[in-house]
Amino acid sequence: MEILLYISVFIIAVSLLQIAIFVIIALRNAKKMISDASKTLERIETKVIGITTKSDLLMERTNRIAADVESKMKSLEDVAQSARHLKQSSENLKSSFYSISQQIGTPEPRYNELIKKLTTLTECASNIFYKFKYEKQKQDLSVQQKLRQLPPPTRVKEI
Repeated sequence: MEILLYISVFIIAVSLLQIAIFVIIALRNAKKMISDASKTLERIETKVIGITTKSDLLMERTNRIAADVESKMKSLEDVAQSARHLKQSSENLKSSFYSISQQIGTPEPRYNELIKKLTTLTECASNIFYKFKYEKQKQDLSVQQKLRQLPPPTRVKEI
C-alpha cells in the first residue's frame, strides 16, 4: 500500500509538473500575443494620428471652401437682385415707349393739321440739308481731284 501511495504521489507530482509546463507555455504565448497586440495598437495609433491630421486638414479646406461658396452666393444674390431690378426697369422703359408710341401714333385730331405742316417742313429741311451736303461732297471731291493732278510739263528754255 505504501507503494500505491508513492505511485500516486509520483503521478500527482508529474501531473502538477505537466500543469506547470502548460501554464508556462500558455503564459509565454499570452505574453507573445500581448506583445503583438501592443505593436498592432501602436501601428493603429500611428495610422489614427495620420488620419486625424488629414481629416483636420480636410475640415480646414472644407471650411474655407464653404466660406468661399457663401461669399460667392452672396455676390450671386446681389447679381440676381440687380437682374430683377434690371428686368423691372426694362419693363418700365418698355411700357413708357409703348405709351409714347401710342401717343405719337394716335395724336389728338386737333393736332393733325399741325403734324402735317411739321412733316412737310421736316421733309423740306432734310431735302435742303442733304442737297447742301451732296454739293459740299461734290465740291470736296473736285478739290481733291485737282490736288491729285500733276502740273502740266513746262518747257525748258534752251540757252
